[in-house]
Amino acid sequence: MGGIFACRRRSPCAAALVSSEVPPSGSQQADSDCRESPEAVLLHEVDSNCCSEKSRSKSLIADAVSKLDRAYSDTGFGDDAADWEGYMMVENTNGIDNSALYGELHPAAFANLLLELGIAPGSRVYDLGSGTGKLVNLSALLGYKATGLELEPGRHARACKAALSLFSFAGRSAQRAPSDDHQCSPEKPRFLQTSFLTFDFSDADLVFANSVVFSQSMMEALAHTARKMRPGALIVSHKSMPGHGFQAVREVSMEVSWRSEGKVSFQVQQVASGDVAGNHCDVPGLGHPEHPLISEE
Repeated sequence: MGGIFACRRRSPCAAALVSSEVPPSGSQQADSDCRESPEAVLLHEVDSNCCSEKSRSKSLIADAVSKLDRAYSDTGFGDDAADWEGYMMVENTNGIDNSALYGELHPAAFANLLLELGIAPGSRVYDLGSGTGKLVNLSALLGYKATGLELEPGRHARACKAALSLFSFAGRSAQRAPSDDHQCSPEKPRFLQTSFLTFDFSDADLVFANSVVFSQSMMEALAHTARKMRPGALIVSHKSMPGHGFQAVREVSMEVSWRSEGKVSFQVQQVASGDVAGNHCDVPGLGHPEHPLISEE
């Protein structure tokens, strides 16, 4: 499976190879078989490499979150940047009261979800209603082709301000850094001040929508575009995409700004291929898609 890391479950033989315990009586032959088996040795190497990759990925996430915190040092968790005029413009565009209410997903929780889902660096990640841009900027720091769609001017401006702070430095660092196939180079994010209801995000590999206050008509509009995404692409949303063309993958719970205790559930769905829809499925590995143009429109 393509992704930041992918592990294979350790076999009993591979487990014995890394265990310092003395085998119980009668198991000497089995232990010898494990040591002598090329497959067991390979499994041990895969397991060790896997742990190393996971540790490196966690370190990359911690470093990216730390940079993000510095770029938003004047903006607390869940702080909005909208003014009343912009807020009302969003509600009028969406056609429903309270649809412009602001709330944030904890950035580290989102980064760990990308890790768990095996989303490969270089994949296209969209945030529909990206607010002040924290998830988009974090995704870009982790090497994803990240796009944020936000209609409210103040939120959009705050996202761009943070991006300029983060990626003017990251770009210079990347130019000086030696080549390393295992290190994800930051990619400048794309922030667009536009309505996600009419924007074509069908080239996405993963779409995130904090859809807690979205109406049924808004979800139907998003689903119409999401069906055009490639088979196997993923959607993470509080409310499931309605209608045909989507398969349930799993439900995840993540920390949010509007609930001080506990977490909120989000649905992970996969775009179905052909006539398949509505069944539970496993997440396939995502490759390294061709990079889109980067802009700050």
